Order: sequence, then C-alpha cells, then structure tokens
Amino acid sequence: MHNNIKTARKESKISQLEMSELLNISRQSYIDIENGTRVPRSDLLFNISLITNKNITFFYNEHHLSQLDKIAFLFQGKTEKEKNHYINLLESLIKQHKNNHLS
Repeated sequence: MHNNIKTARKESKISQLEMSELLNISRQSYIDIENGTRVPRSDLLFNISLITNKNITFFYNEHHLSQLDKIAFLFQGKTEKEKNHYINLLESLIKQHKNNHLS
C-alpha cells in the first residue's frame, strides 16, 4: 500500500510536505505512511485518493477493502444531501433486517 501512496503522490507532482499539509498531519507522520511504518487511517487514505485523483482501490487490492472503505468509496464525490439520504436508507435497511430476524 505504501508504495502505491508514494506513486500517487509523485504522479500528482505533490511534495511530501505539501501532502502532509493537505492532510493536516505532520510531515513525519506522512513519511512514516510512505515508508510503511504507519498504516493510514481510512479517512486519510480516502483523502489521499481525493487529492491524487486515484480510485481507493489503487492503493490496495480490492479484496482487502474493509466494508467501511467500500462505503466511503461509494460516498466519494457525493453532496452532503446525497450522503445523508444514503445513510438514512442504510439505517432503514439495517432496522428492517433486524426486525425481520427478531420475528
């Protein structure tokens, strides 16, 4: 993953310092991510994908995506109104599924 993060940054012609500032983390924290000594949180990885204009699957194989990462990817580029709509739908489906299993 860390090599893909570094590749995406370089292809985007962004320095490590610029990337760290865009992510609002220290330069050393970002360097640790690129060196593979620190695994980025899913929100950081999502922001790296937005900054570098790369699909989140670029950073690691799709079968390694957690369910939350898949949901975050689906929300990419959506407005707040759309995100809230989909969250409400998901909550409704979960509640319906839970009620069906209890009866």
